[in-house]
Amino acid sequence: MVSLISGNSVISKSTLFVRDILRANISDPLSRSGSGTAFVYSSYPRENIIYPIITVVDNGIRDIRRMGMQSESTLMQLPFEVRVWARNVVERDSLSDNVYSFFKNNQFGTGSVSVNVGLHDFTCTSMTNVDEAGEEGIKSKVMGYKWIYINE
Repeated sequence: MVSLISGNSVISKSTLFVRDILRANISDPLSRSGSGTAFVYSSYPRENIIYPIITVVDNGIRDIRRMGMQSESTLMQLPFEVRVWARNVVERDSLSDNVYSFFKNNQFGTGSVSVNVGLHDFTCTSMTNVDEAGEEGIKSKVMGYKWIYINE
């Protein structure tokens, strides 16, 4: 698990943090385990995939603001794409609900996972279905999430 995110590696550490908390808290419907098996990835996998999977990629930093006059601290908005890839619509929607509920329910207080590493103000910016045609086609949901990070 990622410790406090530092200003020198905001993008990589925050991406790994989101991947790792999903790995630890979202149940794999296929109950895969063991070395070499993964259910949540921090990039688009290139090998043969057994669905369902979840991918987490950063969407680039779009908004960096100074924290005030004569301050070197900045406020950064860190957007992520979390995408659920599944075998059917029910599986896609169930996993997407689990991801959203986890983030929503773990923002504040002692159970907060994101604030503890320096990510604040969780926002869900979008949820879009992107399904391949036909009953055999892969069903996916692209979810946009963002947090604010204060880089001191």
